[in-house]
Amino acid sequence: MPPRIRRAPARRTAPEEVPDRVSALPDEALHAVLSLLPAHDAVRTCVLARRWRHLWEHAPALRVTDVEGWNPRLRGEAGLRKFIRFVDGLFVSRRRCDAPLELCDLDFDFPEEDKGKDWHVNRWIMLALLRHHARVLRISLPAYVALPDVPLISQRLTRLELDGVLGNDNILDFSCCPALIALKMKCCRINAEKMSSPSVKILSLASCEFYPATRTQMSFPSVVSLELDGCSGSVPFLESMPSLVAAIVRFDDDYADRCDNSVLGDCGDDSCVDCCNYSDRSKCVCLNGLLEATHLELSAEPAMYVIRRDLNLLLACHTFAKLKTLVLGEWCMTHDLSALIRFLQQSPILEKLTIKIPKEPKCSMDAGQQKIPEEPFVSNHLKIVEIKCKGKEVMWVCKFLKTLGSFGIPLEKINIKLTSLCLGWPFWIKAKVLKSHFTLSQSTLRLVATRGARARHLFDGAARPAGRAMASGADRISDLPEDVLHHVLSLLPSRDAVRTCVLAQRWRDLWRSVPAVRVAGARGWASADAFVLFVDRLLRLRRGRAALDTCDLDLRFDGPFPGGEQHGNRWIRRALRRQVRVLRFLLSTVPRVPLPLPDSPLVSDSLTTLELKGVLGNNQVLDFSSCPSLVDLKMEDCYVGGLEMWSPTVRNLSMRYCFFYSNYRARIDFPSLVSFKFNKNLGRTPLLERMPSLATATVRLDHFCDDRCSNGRYDDCGDAECKGCHDYYAPSDYGCVFLEGLTEAKDLKLSAYSDVVPNNLVETEGSYSQLEQSFAASHLQIVEIKCKEVHGIILKILEVLNANGIPLEKISIRCSGRFKFVCTGIDSEN
Repeated sequence: MPPRIRRAPARRTAPEEVPDRVSALPDEALHAVLSLLPAHDAVRTCVLARRWRHLWEHAPALRVTDVEGWNPRLRGEAGLRKFIRFVDGLFVSRRRCDAPLELCDLDFDFPEEDKGKDWHVNRWIMLALLRHHARVLRISLPAYVALPDVPLISQRLTRLELDGVLGNDNILDFSCCPALIALKMKCCRINAEKMSSPSVKILSLASCEFYPATRTQMSFPSVVSLELDGCSGSVPFLESMPSLVAAIVRFDDDYADRCDNSVLGDCGDDSCVDCCNYSDRSKCVCLNGLLEATHLELSAEPAMYVIRRDLNLLLACHTFAKLKTLVLGEWCMTHDLSALIRFLQQSPILEKLTIKIPKEPKCSMDAGQQKIPEEPFVSNHLKIVEIKCKGKEVMWVCKFLKTLGSFGIPLEKINIKLTSLCLGWPFWIKAKVLKSHFTLSQSTLRLVATRGARARHLFDGAARPAGRAMASGADRISDLPEDVLHHVLSLLPSRDAVRTCVLAQRWRDLWRSVPAVRVAGARGWASADAFVLFVDRLLRLRRGRAALDTCDLDLRFDGPFPGGEQHGNRWIRRALRRQVRVLRFLLSTVPRVPLPLPDSPLVSDSLTTLELKGVLGNNQVLDFSSCPSLVDLKMEDCYVGGLEMWSPTVRNLSMRYCFFYSNYRARIDFPSLVSFKFNKNLGRTPLLERMPSLATATVRLDHFCDDRCSNGRYDDCGDAECKGCHDYYAPSDYGCVFLEGLTEAKDLKLSAYSDVVPNNLVETEGSYSQLEQSFAASHLQIVEIKCKEVHGIILKILEVLNANGIPLEKISIRCSGRFKFVCTGIDSEN
């Protein structure tokens, strides 16, 4: 057995000492960084160095949050006591700090069985306000905590956010906080007769619980923005808000002010407990406080009778004099739409009305005919009415159209937003197209979308076999003009549009004149050959004079494209002959093989938008001068097989993941270009000609770009084997390659892969010299440096900028998007 040979252990070299650049930053910058950390992490920085020992005590923000190791639920009774001592220590240690707190955020979960949680939380709140003068106070407690029975007192508090607390009359009187502007309460229990503040401008209550036996009075005279959303209990009294601009009020099933004996509430039965508990029936509850609103949304269940009662009490002598936009929910859907009519009559400058119809309205449409007025009541300022529905509520849509039309609103101002049940996307219908084709009181408004061999009716929700008459005996949709039907069919995939030919005799050839062709991949077809045959016939069988506005060919194959070059080029030529305005030809095959375009220019006087993917173009096809209307050009995953791209009209150019030659440099000449995007392309960077109209440019060169020195040099390294430097200007001397074309840009973003930066850059000393005259523009407002960490190259950049006329006060550094600070000095020795 051979003897074992023991190797001497490798000699370890001492690690190179790295200077502590962060500690050289001013205290204000470090305080700003620490204020972004949870309190337990900020405190732990005290062990970094002597200077850091007390820095955390002066951080302008205190964030106490649940984390592993501090959550009381994870550590039992001992962990709870440790957590309480930790938070107590935070407030005690800040006694040495004279600077007030900008933010105090208490977001943690006490065990519900802990009886002392109220006392601890209330003590911390008082310390934050009275001793440390917090400007923003956030309390978020999943387990309800009862706030103290005393008012909050603070001369500095401007924002208060409460989540999971219980408040009474004293704590909800914010008059002792004269600087309070924003008040936000969520999931709170409000057991008070009054809430008030003379200074609050932004008020939000979400999912709060009002005491059901007492109606809370809300007095906020300075409120500008109000939100009451998803609360429960008794609807609060809203006092007048003279400064109110925007209000969102949503009453749902959880409110106590509802009557279950009637779908519309307020059944009129004196023995009904729900209706008789309405407090003072002669006093307006909520609408009086909303009279000054400019933008208002009112949503409620039909059984909520508060809004309708308020309308009867209020609008006889008051108006919504400032109201410009109004959104109404299901509560206004009565058999005679009287609530809607009253609102419109009392809104003299209303500009926009939106009506939201739920999926299954609870109110019946039986009985009730409106009395048509002699004069229209509608505001002359009204510009648009939107009716939003799910697609089934046909009778309600017709009722709204008839009512609005009879009271002075022309159908040209009404839009209907539908959410298709079978297609899954919304679209708009102009009500004016129905003006001469429907008697709204007798018709059923329908749109047809097809799936398979059956037609699904988006409005009435019924599906019937093709050719069977409707229950009413009339096919109303076929009475629409062809341009309306063509517009509807143009929103469908072409495969579904063709299937409508079986609906009726009139529909037999409608698909042949649809202004849009939309083809989405070969999946779902029996074979790729069947898909190709369908697209071929789709374009060939179109009516001769029917114009084609959009041709969207999204050709996705799980394998090769059968007869790809022949079929693809023929489809493009047919679309251009049809005067197509928007052409998208997107090809994706497995394996990825580009489709060669023909060796001839694209010719079209109407083409404005061209999008290509997965194709190969040469000099001829990349000359777009024969498309004088072309404005937008987008290329992705394309092979640029020519040495020149040219268009005198293109204004927006986007190239992404495109392949250029590695041994030749292409030329891009787009003199009218306004927007230029060049992202992660491969091969030699092209030569850019001047673009006098250029406004925005985004350029990213990554490691696939061949213009990189393999030896880590900025200039020509002289190595004939280096592909990045050898023949840089080949095949002829161009001068400037890229930047000259970007000199007119107003907004420019240039980025490159990190390999273009030599490894020895940080070690270079004295490689720059101060210019005799400052190069900084007098208009320069800010310089922002984004990095993962502050290291030597960042300091080098700061020295160069500062030495050439840019003051450090204008330079900010953002590290990994987590914190941002402004540099006030450079310590070059450290």
